[in-house]
Amino acid sequence: MKDDIIADLWTVVIEHLPEKVRKDVAADFVNVLLDYGIKDTVLESLMGVDPYLDQAIEYAVDGETIEEEEESDEDYED
Repeated sequence: MKDDIIADLWTVVIEHLPEKVRKDVAADFVNVLLDYGIKDTVLESLMGVDPYLDQAIEYAVDGETIEEEEESDEDYED
């Protein structure tokens, strides 16, 4: 899926949501994109579309990096 289509979908959806649920919806949106195999580079290209989406993307991308580091640290401990 093209980056601009994803950004447009987010923009259409977010305009119809109350402020109090936008953070959770952004996190769910990013998780669905990841479940469908969207690459980190595509997610990162969406930065700047919306602050809530930015936070969700940062968390998702940074979270994957942290998990990988934890796994490699465990391998060395054994």
